[in-house]
Amino acid sequence: MRRTTVAVWAALLGGVAGAQPDAPVLRGTLPGWEGGAGSVGVLLPFPGGDDRRIQAARGTLGAAGELTLQLPTPERLAGLLMPLKEWLNLEPLDCVTRSGKITFSDPAAQVFPLNELRVAAAGRTFPSVGRIVGEDLWQPAATLNAEVNLLDGQPDMDGRVRFRRVLFSPADVTVSGEARCVPDRGMPEQLSVNLPLRAGWNVVQEDVDYAGEDATRSLTLAPPDTVTVWQAR
Repeated sequence: MRRTTVAVWAALLGGVAGAQPDAPVLRGTLPGWEGGAGSVGVLLPFPGGDDRRIQAARGTLGAAGELTLQLPTPERLAGLLMPLKEWLNLEPLDCVTRSGKITFSDPAAQVFPLNELRVAAAGRTFPSVGRIVGEDLWQPAATLNAEVNLLDGQPDMDGRVRFRRVLFSPADVTVSGEARCVPDRGMPEQLSVNLPLRAGWNVVQEDVDYAGEDATRSLTLAPPDTVTVWQAR
């Protein structure tokens, strides 16, 4: 499996603290890319529920693997948001006892997680943004996802994992608090959340440590210059 490192937010948020441009751009490099110049894009499910997809964003891929992708605009994501509570997965189903409290400034907040990118080498043409296409047209394209443990292979990191995920929020929303879950079987989990999401694109960092008697899990907002890691699936 080939991993792909993408330098993300350094050029996305602009020079004004807390501000984001209307059309932030994802920039990075695919190490070891040998497919030549091509395209990169974001395909979203068609609201009709069949196998068609909507081309929500399209960018370029240089011969040396330089990636430039303008992220989808809020209008492109309309109707494709999901509840923030559901995405964060803060309520394990097997808790026998649960203590503490996680607070949402907006309990009905919705978000869009950017789960994957499509990378097509030269000879494959992405359709124009907004077009509806059949999934079969994209089978030759590589799929990149962000389900990468950033601590894998590092010394003294046994039992620890770290993920960073790109997330769009249509409005400011803050999630904070602590909770403890004791399951019928398995390790108790201590959860800590400090997520002041801003309207626009954010990077959420999740850290989990299984080395103690209790598993600890924390969700925080990564700094603007965070690097995210993507891998071929």
